Amino acid sequence: MMFFLFLSTLLFLRSSADGSIKTAESYWTLKPNVLVVNVDASDDVNMVPLICGEAYEGENITWTRNNDENLEAQGNRIVVTVEAWKGGNFSCFNSEGSYLDHTLVLAQWPFRKIIKNTPEKGYIDCSTNNYGGSFKCKWEWGENRNGHVVHIKATRSHGGSNISCSVDDRGQSITCLDHDYCPYAEEVERINLTIYFRSSFVVEAYNTKFYIMDIVRPDVVPISRINKTSVEVTYPRSWNAPSSYFPLMFQVVRCRKREKCDCSKPNLQEILITQSHQLPVTKGTCVCVRARDEFCNSSWSDWSQYKCKTRENRKQRNREPKLKMQ
Repeated sequence: MMFFLFLSTLLFLRSSADGSIKTAESYWTLKPNVLVVNVDASDDVNMVPLICGEAYEGENITWTRNNDENLEAQGNRIVVTVEAWKGGNFSCFNSEGSYLDHTLVLAQWPFRKIIKNTPEKGYIDCSTNNYGGSFKCKWEWGENRNGHVVHIKATRSHGGSNISCSVDDRGQSITCLDHDYCPYAEEVERINLTIYFRSSFVVEAYNTKFYIMDIVRPDVVPISRINKTSVEVTYPRSWNAPSSYFPLMFQVVRCRKREKCDCSKPNLQEILITQSHQLPVTKGTCVCVRARDEFCNSSWSDWSQYKCKTRENRKQRNREPKLKMQ
C-alpha cells in the first residue's frame, strides 16, 4: 500500500512537469457517488483518486471498472487513470466479494453534442402557463446521441431557494416548482437553471437564467358563440385570478369570406389588439385569437380559431344522408 501511494505521488509530480496528466484540480463532485473530470482534448490523461469509504480503512478492498474489469489497485483509497473521454463506473468490494460502494466518473468535454441548439429557442426552452411558480423546460436530443438527464440544479441567484425538479416520463423535458414563489410579489432574482446531460461516460452542462414573468405563456384562449353577430373569448382556466390583477391582452385576426385563414401568418390578415372579451363576427368569417400578459412582453399563446358557418355550409350539411335506425 505504501508503495502504491508513493507511485501515485510520482505520477502527480510528473503531471506538474509535462502537463500531460492533470492533477486533482481537474475533477469535482457533481453529486454523491458522481465525479466529473474536466477534459480539454482527446489526448488528456487524468489521475483521479477514489475512496471506497471512511469505514473501510485498513481493510482488503478490491475494485472493478464497469463491472467487468478487475483493477490491479487494491485498498480503500486508489488512484485511477481516466484517458480522454473514457470515464467509468468504479465499484469496491470487501474480502468476501460483497459490494460496498461505487463512484461514477464522467468526462466533461467543451463540445455541445448531446442536445440540439435551435435558432429561436436555444438549447433549453422553458415556459409556464401561469404565475403559480411551476415551469417546464424541454429540449431536442442530438443525432445519434443516447442521452439522459443525470442531474438538475435550480436556484435563485442570491439567498435561499426551494426549487424542486423532476424528469418527465419520456425523458425529453423537466417540470420544476419554486415552492417559495409568490405571484403577488416583485420577482427580484432570476432562476439559475443548469441541466447535466449524460451520454455514455460523457457529461455536458447547459445553463439558462430567467424570470417567471419572462417565460409565461397562457394556454389556448376558449372562444364561444354568443349570438349570430358576436363571439366571446374567455381566459384559460389555468390562468391566474383575479383577471383585474392578471389581465390578458388579445390579438385577433379576421379572415374575410372565401379567404384561406392561416393563423400562423397574421401579417397577411386584418389584425386587432384588444382587451374586450366580445368580438363581432359575420357569416363566413374566420376568427383567430391568441393572448399574452398585458404587462409583460412575454410569449403569445397558441392560436385558437372560430369559424362562423355560411348558409352554404348549412345547406350542404342538410343534404348529407342521414343514417336510419335499424
